[in-house]
Amino acid sequence: SSSSGPNRCNCYRVVRMDDWTLYQITGDAKYIQSFRRSRSLRAGLMTGSLGVIGIFATATMAAPLMNSPKESFPPPWLPRRCVAVAVFGFAVGAGLSWWSTSELVGHFVIPQGDSIASVAEVPQSGKTARTL
Repeated sequence: SSSSGPNRCNCYRVVRMDDWTLYQITGDAKYIQSFRRSRSLRAGLMTGSLGVIGIFATATMAAPLMNSPKESFPPPWLPRRCVAVAVFGFAVGAGLSWWSTSELVGHFVIPQGDSIASVAEVPQSGKTARTL
């Protein structure tokens, strides 16, 4: 019997959990801090890069209109402006993401402890939740 066929069982596959899930299970603060840090880093990088794309695209579109015979593309101010917008966009995006995730600290979807009082009651209605 071959070990690399379509009938092969992946019974021992390791499942990696993200920091949010580990925080929900353990309640350990290091997981929520890691989650917030990675989320704000990702948001800052996206915000900064989108700002640079916007500045560069605007300069590219405006170059034929403002270009004199002695100037060439890229203009000398473009790299400095791109760096400034990238840094500013990163700071604003990361800061807003860090601030908005602060409300997640102490918020548990999975009830903590064995107490019956800690279990949130789910409202019973005729409608069912749709999931993807």
